Amino acid sequence: MSSWIPAAESAAVVLVTSSQRVRDEVARVAVAAGLALTSVSTVGEALALRPAVVLLDCNSARHAVSGCAVIVVGLDSDEAAAWTAASRCNADRVAILPQAAGWLAEHLGMLQRVRDAGTVVGVLGAVGGVGASTISVWLAASAASRELHPLLVDGDPFGGGLELSLGGESVPGVRWPDLGEVRGTLNPEQLIHALPSLGGFSLLSMGTEPPAPGILASSAVPPIMEAARGAFNLTVVDVARGWSADGSLLPYCDSVLIVVPGRVRAISAARALVAQLQPLPVRALVRGPLGPDLDPDRVADAIGVPNAGYLPYLRAAVGSENQGRVLDLARHRAVRACARSVLDTVLPGAIKAIA
Repeated sequence: MSSWIPAAESAAVVLVTSSQRVRDEVARVAVAAGLALTSVSTVGEALALRPAVVLLDCNSARHAVSGCAVIVVGLDSDEAAAWTAASRCNADRVAILPQAAGWLAEHLGMLQRVRDAGTVVGVLGAVGGVGASTISVWLAASAASRELHPLLVDGDPFGGGLELSLGGESVPGVRWPDLGEVRGTLNPEQLIHALPSLGGFSLLSMGTEPPAPGILASSAVPPIMEAARGAFNLTVVDVARGWSADGSLLPYCDSVLIVVPGRVRAISAARALVAQLQPLPVRALVRGPLGPDLDPDRVADAIGVPNAGYLPYLRAAVGSENQGRVLDLARHRAVRACARSVLDTVLPGAIKAIA
């Protein structure tokens, strides 16, 4: 899967161990896979780095870990303990080293290839009701108009189903609840053909019925998001505000776009949110109307992140969402200008190469 730490120098894979021998064995595997390895001593330290994969030794795998792929690594003398630990922490796989070094290197190498294939951008509201879901749709539609082959992912189990704002509830294709049994590697081409398509982009929605608890914390999520990166040039994720037992797709994002209204309290909320998202790269999309003495650049500066774009207040936006006609406004001049600015920032060079 992708990491929410996208840059090459960021930690995609984190090892939790106090054993030098385990550290040495895993380091050799990481070199073979072409991945940088970060080693820490506690699970808490590992999750703070928001990795794509956490490797746990037998002594570290004490509790269930969610939000990323988990592999228990053990030495040849620890095989029984490793399988017990994997059951305890709900791990995706077990690798006994050095016997499984080849498999683990190939698996982590695939992670790197998938990470290199496409870009995953999360869209998150600094406060509630700022239209982050609507903006996610418009970004996907704009990317589609530029032939970037995008995917829009509904990452909010409590959002009521993103497809309703698109009038796409009757479009055939799989939704998140249909993918709960996915295990192992998912062929990107299979994902492309299985998903509904509308507005020129593919959509992975929660559906219109309440999803099962923990739907984004299941072991099906990593291979789905890996396949999404491999299948699509750009994946736009409508991210739920806050973490919960139902999981979050933030760990799979390369960067996050925070939608910030031009108001003092929203700016304060955005600053707190940025602190929680570190070290994930964050950009601001500023929404109007703007408060006194504020402009988009001043709002972004106050938050401490780059300004990716500005969207003025659109009176028709709320009504279009309620009527399932959000896509109609994607052609609005202000929406197109804002989306172009964001995509130029998130995907520098890609649009010019296609144009």
